[in-house]
Amino acid sequence: MSDYPDRKEKYRIFWMVKGHFNCSEEVIFSCFDSYFKRLWSNGDTGYREEGFEEAWRKLTSEKV
Repeated sequence: MSDYPDRKEKYRIFWMVKGHFNCSEEVIFSCFDSYFKRLWSNGDTGYREEGFEEAWRKLTSEKV
């Protein structure tokens, strides 16, 4: 069984649409399918990954 999408990927897709993590992990996970479809159908137009790695490191270091 595949591990895709893993936790980081779900957060990355959420970040690309919203640009923040100011919600519960449950919300981030529940938005994955619709946000993935949105990104897929719109291509790269208007969506960015800038700042994701820094925010991810901050988030994961706080939860450790």
